[in-house]
Amino acid sequence: MAQTQTGSFKTSKKKIPVEVQKRRPVYFAIIVVGLILAGIVQNVLAPARNKEQDEGHEMRALGGLNNEFLLLPLLGFRQAAAGLLWVRCDEFFDSGDYDAILPLVRVITYLDPHDTNVYITGAWHMSYNFTDSQERSDRRYIYPSQALLEEGIKNNEYTPDVKFEKGWECFDKIKNFSLAQEGFEEAIATKPLKGTDYYPYGAPLKTYHILAHTYEKEGRIPEAIAEWRQALAISSYFLKKNGGTEEKDFSDYTMQQAEKHNLGENIWRYQDRYLTKPHTPVNTSNYPGVLWPFGGAGKPAPWDVHLTAHIQVIRPKVLKFTGTFNSADGARVDVLIEDWDYKPHIDKNSTTAFAVDPHQTILMDSISVRKDTFDREMDMSKDPKMYNFSHDYYRIVVSFDPRTTAPFVQDRFGWNGEGLTDGQPGHVSIDPTEATFGTKFMNGFGGVGPVWDGKTAPWNQFGQPDHRVMVTFKVSLQQMLGEKPITNANIVPNKIMPLGPDMER
Repeated sequence: MAQTQTGSFKTSKKKIPVEVQKRRPVYFAIIVVGLILAGIVQNVLAPARNKEQDEGHEMRALGGLNNEFLLLPLLGFRQAAAGLLWVRCDEFFDSGDYDAILPLVRVITYLDPHDTNVYITGAWHMSYNFTDSQERSDRRYIYPSQALLEEGIKNNEYTPDVKFEKGWECFDKIKNFSLAQEGFEEAIATKPLKGTDYYPYGAPLKTYHILAHTYEKEGRIPEAIAEWRQALAISSYFLKKNGGTEEKDFSDYTMQQAEKHNLGENIWRYQDRYLTKPHTPVNTSNYPGVLWPFGGAGKPAPWDVHLTAHIQVIRPKVLKFTGTFNSADGARVDVLIEDWDYKPHIDKNSTTAFAVDPHQTILMDSISVRKDTFDREMDMSKDPKMYNFSHDYYRIVVSFDPRTTAPFVQDRFGWNGEGLTDGQPGHVSIDPTEATFGTKFMNGFGGVGPVWDGKTAPWNQFGQPDHRVMVTFKVSLQQMLGEKPITNANIVPNKIMPLGPDMER
């Protein structure tokens, strides 16, 4: 029997091609290395992001994925492995198990750095999906989100998508319009790619629209006007190419109508706010909208918003904000609560997730103004993972920025806050960062350089800083815990803390 088996084996061996026999050691080595790497990867993924977060979500991320799956990248199927992991991400999105997603995003971008959707969705997930019990975003994830987008841009420089997402996150979430401008301009500067719907341009038409809106937010109206005109030229090109009528190209037709509306609106708002005439029915006076007479003085002057802010600690980590803001209903005052020494942070040693410092505390929110007053309670006691309160001192800022307010409120205060003042001079703050300067529309108000001539666009001389009103408190941990009251004695001089390209304060 033994001889028969041996003979059988010999006969079988002769039928195996010589090349395959030669590769056997290589295949064996790959399998061994793969199993070792699988163990290493699982070891790296296993630890929790930090001691304060739920343990085991990295292992949940890999649940159902056996060691053989991890061999796919070694055998040349990196994109296939990334695709299967992305399907796994969808399952976690649907179930709301957000903690398990970030490790997968990190692994997928390693496997397939050219899948732009992973960068975009991962960044959006970090910026919007981690929230507290009152649906406020965990602002600690903003910096990791931006870092992921920058990585995506670096790995996909020939596509505009990740660049656009960087701009949109800065525009919508961070309210850093200088960075938003940078992202949208990068997207538009992308080399045109044949076969795309927007060829011969580097980015879709919507990118030009949101860049124009970004210029508006920065108070750079000549630049906004020039951008709307550029968008009109592009939509006209596609309308002509695709038939030239609403029926044949409804999408570009509607985009063009929006462009015409916004272009005209920019011009009329400039005239209403900064010129004596011509005006629309929005401004029925003979004065610039930012300089109406008030208080019976009969002399045009900026409006005194009379910002006051009071903070009461209802119970530990539960703060009630009340105050006055002399403005039309619909304005909103912003609230920032953070460690006194807070700086955006990402764990550079984290290879699987985007770990943030669990000992940091930051909250950002806003409060509506009704009948010149505001009143709101902010509860941070239910979310110790987001609001750690492990530092000795905290910064609390109550502020108003005209660049982020509603247009009808901005009609009185101007794009740059030229029509804004406060009876308490220390409440008025001017952002000295030149990169954030808007166009100078009127003399005075802290601007430098020539006034825009009202016609030339673009006008590349930015000399008007952003005016805000704000009240800053420095409070102790004991006060945040309700052991001592927060009073006006805690008010300290304001300090503008603009966010730079590295998101550092």
